[in-house]
Amino acid sequence: MMIHADDAPSLENSLHRALQKHRIDKVNLRKEFFKTTVEIIHQIAQQHRADVQYVADPEALEYRQSRDMTEEDAAEIEGVVESIYGGDDEDEKTVSDEH
Repeated sequence: MMIHADDAPSLENSLHRALQKHRIDKVNLRKEFFKTTVEIIHQIAQQHRADVQYVADPEALEYRQSRDMTEEDAAEIEGVVESIYGGDDEDEKTVSDEH
């Protein structure tokens, strides 16, 4: 869903207040994740007269290309990224441990 609002900070604040009871991380309030539905967000946004555009099946072209990429292509891209940014085995270990 894409939401356009003239006063985005006010809309975000209203969303946070309305969804407070649905907050996933109740200890670290900087983590802004809520268990809710698109319909509820849509209702709140409409109350603020925001322009809501909902696409049931977004294009997500890059995601779909990444998902469908062969292992060989993925390895080649990782090699290019490593040559640009350098490789750090500790970071790689941390990322793989988290997933």
